[in-house]
Amino acid sequence: MIKKIHIYVACVALLAGVAMALAWGVRGEAPRLLTLASFCFVAFLLDRSPSSLRVNAAGSTSFVVHLAAGVLFGAFWGGVVTGASISVGLAARRLALPKTVFNVAQRVLSLVLGVLLYQVVLGGHIPPSYLIAGQVSAVDVQRDLFLFFLVAAIYVLTNVGLVTGAVSISSGRPYREVWHLNVRGIIGYDLGASSVSLLIAWVYWKASQFGVGEVAIIGTLFPVVAIRHVYALYHNLERSGQELLELMVKAIEARDPYTSGHSIRVRELSRAIALELGLSGREIEEVETAALLHDVGKIHEEFAPLLRKESRLTPEETALMQTHATRSAELVGIISKFRGGIQRAVRHHHERWDGAGYPDGVKGSEIPLASRIIIVSDTIDAMTTDRPYRKRLSLDVVVGELQKCRGTQFDPQIVDVAVSSVAVRRIIVGASSESEMSSAPLRSRRVGSVAAAFLRAGRA
Repeated sequence: MIKKIHIYVACVALLAGVAMALAWGVRGEAPRLLTLASFCFVAFLLDRSPSSLRVNAAGSTSFVVHLAAGVLFGAFWGGVVTGASISVGLAARRLALPKTVFNVAQRVLSLVLGVLLYQVVLGGHIPPSYLIAGQVSAVDVQRDLFLFFLVAAIYVLTNVGLVTGAVSISSGRPYREVWHLNVRGIIGYDLGASSVSLLIAWVYWKASQFGVGEVAIIGTLFPVVAIRHVYALYHNLERSGQELLELMVKAIEARDPYTSGHSIRVRELSRAIALELGLSGREIEEVETAALLHDVGKIHEEFAPLLRKESRLTPEETALMQTHATRSAELVGIISKFRGGIQRAVRHHHERWDGAGYPDGVKGSEIPLASRIIIVSDTIDAMTTDRPYRKRLSLDVVVGELQKCRGTQFDPQIVDVAVSSVAVRRIIVGASSESEMSSAPLRSRRVGSVAAAFLRAGRA
């Protein structure tokens, strides 16, 4: 893993060097040293307070200053501003050398690649026509504005693509999973925020005509800091909301040590399956939320003794336990944002593919896709963790149970994806490893269909 990430970093650094060499060939007149220092200073200050992402990465709004430098001074000098400001910022944070090299290289590569395309391939002006409106036609202004946002899109996509690759390699997570976790909702925001680069560039261009361009750049800190605050607020609100949901679920599961962490693991399994199915970001988010909340109805006191009961449930107890699906859906529906798809997914997460499930007995594709994913994930986790009524099962047994119930209890496509997914197996092995720390090796024997028993009782 370490060797792979080092090779990846070296490749990105090499590409950044090649890009800067190409940019050197088309460089324009060098800006004043004070001008470069002013841009670097503003970018450095913005880079001092990055916003944490969900998986081993952080975001920063300093890119708006880098883009402004790129369209004002060209690819090479924009790359100099980017590389210098990022290098100083990372040196102050004392990051490991590979991380420092990667972060500098990927930001420089993203900026130079976008501006080179604008400057050389598409024939955009440096500085762009929209900065000196009044001396050019409206057509020129519109063209350069369009080209600028194309540059911004290339910058953002290159940046997030390279970072996602690094995080994927270093964390061992699939690329698509990291992309979904860290990039969801961020690309659109970054493209919108890139318009601030136009403000910075315009302010500098106008102020430089009066000899105070450097002072004006320092003044742009205030609106950019406001943008950064909104950027951080977006992340914090999203993270706080997710943490509150997890806290609520953990509080419910704390009453039963055997189900501790169950809903979070089901969410991870469901997310992995949803990613393998190629669902959209919005659909994956709904699947994740429904999976996390699928058992919240068990907070009601009447379910507590049933969850801890070590022997088989009586028919009356089984009927009571099966009401947790509708009770969960009722609670989820209290939150207006979750009404509709998420609420339906929670309600139907114990339906069977053949129609013999509960609470409504729907079958096949009539069952919401999220529900079909959750029931497979729910059963996988139930079989691979210790419960009061039996020990966890091995991976081979779990796969056998899923295939045995394929087309009767479970959607065949979901089973095929689950049993072939490397991400799903990694989650299962991780859960089993945690279980081994507190339990004896499995020596139980399987009687009948274990998966069917879980589904009937609703104790998963």
